[in-house]
Amino acid sequence: MIQILYATQSGNAKNLAHVIGESLSSQELESDVADIGELDPENIFNISHLLIVASTYGDGEPPDTASEWMSFLKFTDQLSLEHLKYAILGLGDTYYPHFCQCGKDFDAYLTKHGASSMVKRLDCDLYYEEQYPEWLEELITVLKNDGPK
Repeated sequence: MIQILYATQSGNAKNLAHVIGESLSSQELESDVADIGELDPENIFNISHLLIVASTYGDGEPPDTASEWMSFLKFTDQLSLEHLKYAILGLGDTYYPHFCQCGKDFDAYLTKHGASSMVKRLDCDLYYEEQYPEWLEELITVLKNDGPK
C-alpha cells in the first residue's frame, strides 16, 4: 500500500492528495490518504511507500500539521529509513523566496536518513493542475514495476 500524506494550510495539498489517491486506485494501486498531522511520525517505520504532498507558507515554513513530522525527521539522530521509498510533490508560489521549501526539506531529511526517492521531487507553482500529471504518470509506472506487493 502507498501511504499518501498531505500537509496543507489552505486545502490545495489535501485536494491534490485525494486526486492522486483516486488516480492510483484507478491503476489498481492501493493507497491511503491522510492528513500528516493525524499520523504519528513513528508510523514511518511501518510504511514502505510514502508520497507526501506538501504546501509551504509564510517564510518557507511547513504547514502547522507537518511540524511534528518535520521535527522528527530533522532532529532524530541515528534514524534508519532504508526500507522506505518515497515521492514528494511540493506546492508553492515562485513569488516567495522559499518556494516549495517544505517539500525540499522533506526530501532532504528523508534522503539523509537513507530513504530512496522513487521519482524526482516536483515543485509546483500556483498552476499545479498543469504541472503534476506527467510526474504522476512517471510515479505510477515506477509503482507498477517496483511498488508494494
